[in-house]
Amino acid sequence: MIADKFASVSQEYEALKREDIVIPPFNESDIPIISTDQVVEALKNMDVSKSSVRGDIPSKVLKHFADQIAVPMTEVINTSIKQGCWPDIFKLEIVTPVPKVPKPKTLTELRNISGLLNLSKITEKIIAKMIISDMKGLDPSQFGNQEGISIQHYLIKLIDRVLEATDKKTKNGSVAVLATLVDWKEAFSRQCPKLGIESFIENGVRPALIPMLINFFQGRQMKVKWHGVLSKERELRGGGPQGSTFGIWEYLSQSNDSAQSVDLDDRYKFVDDLTFLEVIQLLNIGLASYNIKSHVPSNIEVHNQIIPSKNLKSQQHLNLINDWTKKKKMRLNENKTKNIIFNFTKKYQFTTDISVNNKNIDIVKETKLLGTYITNDLKWDKNTSEIVKKCNQRMQLLNRAAGFTSNIHKLKRIYLTYILSLLDQSAVVWHSSLSKKNIRDLERIQKVAVKVILGKSYLDYNDGLEKLRLQRLNIRREKICLNFAKKCLKNEKVKHFFKEN
Repeated sequence: MIADKFASVSQEYEALKREDIVIPPFNESDIPIISTDQVVEALKNMDVSKSSVRGDIPSKVLKHFADQIAVPMTEVINTSIKQGCWPDIFKLEIVTPVPKVPKPKTLTELRNISGLLNLSKITEKIIAKMIISDMKGLDPSQFGNQEGISIQHYLIKLIDRVLEATDKKTKNGSVAVLATLVDWKEAFSRQCPKLGIESFIENGVRPALIPMLINFFQGRQMKVKWHGVLSKERELRGGGPQGSTFGIWEYLSQSNDSAQSVDLDDRYKFVDDLTFLEVIQLLNIGLASYNIKSHVPSNIEVHNQIIPSKNLKSQQHLNLINDWTKKKKMRLNENKTKNIIFNFTKKYQFTTDISVNNKNIDIVKETKLLGTYITNDLKWDKNTSEIVKKCNQRMQLLNRAAGFTSNIHKLKRIYLTYILSLLDQSAVVWHSSLSKKNIRDLERIQKVAVKVILGKSYLDYNDGLEKLRLQRLNIRREKICLNFAKKCLKNEKVKHFFKEN
């Protein structure tokens, strides 16, 4: 049933045919040749901590014997490019269902993560470097899948834009910001392979690579692994394998022009996540009182003020994005597309009635954006409480481990891996705006962990930090933020975040 569900979306598209694609002409001299050194480098840079498909060559083995394996592997890659084909053995995906929510009850609450052979991943990464170098016109608002760029850059720029707009004293009076968080339904699975290949061509990918990319999306097969049992094979005619480099770049290429109507400073992308903003001058936008005598509303708060959607650019942008979505044979998820209003005025509070596909978009006071909770007051109480909640859940693991061993080094490793990593998550986004209570709540987590790790040898918190060679979290976050800023200065795309003194 799970395999049928995952495969059903891909069946919405026709199988990709090579004769349907107009490939720009190229000569034999245009066909790139991969060197053995490139393959050796890719093999030696493998992350051995990541899991492999059962029966695959372990990444540790590939890394250790990189010099020997690279020779035949280079021959395979160059032959694939020259013949315009992708090895059939690389086309089978072992898919693991991952719950979207705790204790899923329906098939829609499962997400498919594709497991690919290690050599397939290596081949993709090597060829993807050429694809990336060819795609010069990537949307500057796209933060996903780029070296040195992360979700933190996305969130910092977005929040800074909101604060900058709402802090300004304009001639037209008070300013608010309306954010629209667009969600596509099963975005990776719902991709037309024909449109994906055509987008590669339009975005400048060298013609010599197109035949091989076409073959990559032909004849794909999938098996679902559930509790150690494998399903039968299912054909995948559409979509891109999640966890695949080509699948990500197919989506980035197709969605490159998804929100071109929105000003560059007001649109933010992270792969399939899109947020766009509208800065609203409240005194001349057409703020009106709602006529509750003619209709009793369910979405109007006590302030009884509304900005009709026809007065907002956000409605126009959403309409154009919806048209783009239909043209690309994708689907908007109306239930998960949200609005959030950042309005720090007291007199000019408002709501609105933006809609898509005849459904009004919900206006929320808080949202989880790329793992971080954002609230309409831009305070961090909600995000902090969620971090504390998750850390307390993981603290049970540390407590249980402490019942089996008193080895301080092992217990510290558990803390660093499972708990401290959560305490640091996106810290560069929210550290500077924490309240004193937020700081105490987060520090309390580490204090409890130190006490558990040291057990009977615990005297006090400062002594414990010294014994374990740990820092107070606020000092640690300061250093994380400083390192983040220094790295930004070395990246052309985000160096403007910080001005050098």
